Amino acid sequence: MPELMVQIDGQTLPLANCVWITWAPCGCPCGALTAAFGDEAFATEEQAWREHYPTKRERDKYQRQGYRLELMGWDRYRRDIDLAARCPHAKPKQAAA
Repeated sequence: MPELMVQIDGQTLPLANCVWITWAPCGCPCGALTAAFGDEAFATEEQAWREHYPTKRERDKYQRQGYRLELMGWDRYRRDIDLAARCPHAKPKQAAA
């Protein structure tokens, strides 16, 4: 299977180097789905929604509530989000005065 490429913010990336981020209505990232691995590929937002939420009822419910998906490269994910490294709800530590 040929390597799928995507264009994100003017940069061409292999789909295998991308991740779909689920954003909660509050603006916090709350989930991640690798865009391509092995024989699996989620190149479109609809494919990612279907993988994340298999039933139409689930997809409709979350979309109605304001959840959204965004495709980004792993570099941006690691730099800006990285759900494994930090909780989006944690308050930044204050510097000692």
